[in-house]
Amino acid sequence: MVFISILLTMFQHLHGERSAQGVYHILRGKRSGQTLQDVENYQLKPFYALFPKLSTDDYHRHIERLAAEGLIRIENQVVYVTDKGRKNMLHAPWRFNGWDYRGGEREFIKRLALTVQTLSYIRTGRTMFAPIQKELHIQQFVKEFLRGQTVSVDELAKKVHKELVQILSEAHLTDLQRTILSYRLTGVQLTAYTWEQIAEAVNSPVTSVQIYFLESLHIVLDFIGEHEDMPLMKSLASGCRVENYLTHSAERSRKLVQQGYSIEQIASLRNLKLSTIEDHMVEMAANVKTFPYQEFVTAEQIQKVWQQIDRLQTKRLRVLKEQCAELTYFQLRLIIIHGKQVDS
Repeated sequence: MVFISILLTMFQHLHGERSAQGVYHILRGKRSGQTLQDVENYQLKPFYALFPKLSTDDYHRHIERLAAEGLIRIENQVVYVTDKGRKNMLHAPWRFNGWDYRGGEREFIKRLALTVQTLSYIRTGRTMFAPIQKELHIQQFVKEFLRGQTVSVDELAKKVHKELVQILSEAHLTDLQRTILSYRLTGVQLTAYTWEQIAEAVNSPVTSVQIYFLESLHIVLDFIGEHEDMPLMKSLASGCRVENYLTHSAERSRKLVQQGYSIEQIASLRNLKLSTIEDHMVEMAANVKTFPYQEFVTAEQIQKVWQQIDRLQTKRLRVLKEQCAELTYFQLRLIIIHGKQVDS
């Protein structure tokens, strides 16, 4: 039910303007121009890359279930949420932050779990134990983290515990999320619960438990990022947040833009289609605060397009192009990302 609610929420955001496959690409974290544009235009950044391993078969089984239960209807491959579907959406707003973490939250919890386990064992004089995390890069990170500390093991364990207590008490987690987080940590006398054990303990399906856990990690990482009094958690969270939101190819184009090249010159220099460079520019507009919109569109054009968006209640490019024939699709895409506010 929880995953279904996420799907319904995303389809509702899309206002019946995208296919089911578009949502699948967002959940998987696809980095194509269309997917990145959809994420920006329809305020779907929280859901980006939440389930990078979601299979096509599993996804379409959920879509078929939604349609069979009358929660959505599909016309010409476009998905619409029905009245029944809207009533079945969970009302509490989701607090995911997939856009900023993109799997980094999983690295964080692995580091934290191994740190807690290691400190627990070392405090009792046991230096030989089976690490809960088998990945060598996680083990190496935790080793370096522990070596970099200047206090005793006992003191370090107390500080880690203090910061964890602060997170659990102040990060606005639900009681269920606190329980799930606690159950996933392990020590000398306490083995971490499996997903099945947690699901049984909280009387909730395994997939729902895993989704609530994922959401809680995003909440925790956001909380850590906002608080300067959590040095240990900040160290464990190092590198888990995306630093450069541009794709590698768009970043190369951005550097050429900074050197003063036009988009036509960049296309020629890189031996790429002009449309590809335009995709890069749209990606930059969505992620670079200082993007020079004025080089491509005027304030009057922005106002005109947004008047049409508000009037027609759509951001579909084909529809907007019919109303603003003098503008290119590239300009329309930039204007949608810009938003309706125009600097005076």
